[in-house]
Amino acid sequence: MTLYPRLILLITVFAFSCNEDNEPVPETPTSSELPTSIVLKNISSGTFTMGGTTVQNDAPEVTVSLSAFQISEKEITNQQYIEFLNAAYADGWIEVVEDQFQDPCGQYTEFAVKGVGNAPNAGQIYLQLGETGGCTSDGHSEHIDNKSWIVFNSSSTTFEVIDPAKSNWPVNWVKWYGAKAFTDYYNVSLPSEAQWEYAAQGGQMFKYPTDDGTLSSTKANYNGDTPGAFNPDGHSVAVGSYSANPFGLYDMGGNVWEWCEDYYDANFYSDGSTDPLNTSLGTDAKRVRRGGSWNYHSATLLTYARASDFENRGNNHFGFRIVKT
Repeated sequence: MTLYPRLILLITVFAFSCNEDNEPVPETPTSSELPTSIVLKNISSGTFTMGGTTVQNDAPEVTVSLSAFQISEKEITNQQYIEFLNAAYADGWIEVVEDQFQDPCGQYTEFAVKGVGNAPNAGQIYLQLGETGGCTSDGHSEHIDNKSWIVFNSSSTTFEVIDPAKSNWPVNWVKWYGAKAFTDYYNVSLPSEAQWEYAAQGGQMFKYPTDDGTLSSTKANYNGDTPGAFNPDGHSVAVGSYSANPFGLYDMGGNVWEWCEDYYDANFYSDGSTDPLNTSLGTDAKRVRRGGSWNYHSATLLTYARASDFENRGNNHFGFRIVKT
């Protein structure tokens, strides 16, 4: 049995070169090829109707044009994120720290991955490690399968998956900072909100991002039609467990929420825009997340449904996929 000691002390070495003014410039990562298991689907340029009727009235119908892009066919998995962590650790981008976290059951201490040195958003937590499952908003203990499945083995100084059977589950407990670091490391990006919605529609203006635009328990991993319902047996499942949409994309609805690049703004989108991306942090400085999750109700899975959260948030139903332009 492999043991994972509770205390991890790391010494991080950073490499620098100098610019013409003799100022130190961080070296680029040495291992920046995307994991070979990530499959990117080509999405042609096009114009589409973005938006629809939401509870928050924050998605007016507008016409948006997008340039061609590629998007990962599945959500980023535990194994793919581990490949990033091990490469980023070797390049001095991250360290493992013990930190304080809060959920509805109270405050607790947990190990986490933190950006350091020349990493993007250095000093911020990217990912919680080996979490025991956490609590729901109303104080119920989550199903044990909702833990973070990634740990740091201090003996081998590598990140590993606790249970190999969960290697192909979507990475969870990842903050926006951790999703962004992944994309920066591999010179890709998080999808813009407009790219995400265009891809979710499958080129057919689908209401739900499934194989045929309809929704049922056989088409996505979500928590029924009733807001706030508690399912003690709910959890994410392996990516690609349901049929793909017409673009060949899996789990655009349900499983885990997917972080987007944009800051959230209820009034950002206007008719006739091209490649819109909201880079203004606004009053709340929240980032968009899309697609609903295993413990959210059907309305959140609508292709035009919008949600947002702070960059340092991320629990057992937060994940992401990537885009390349």
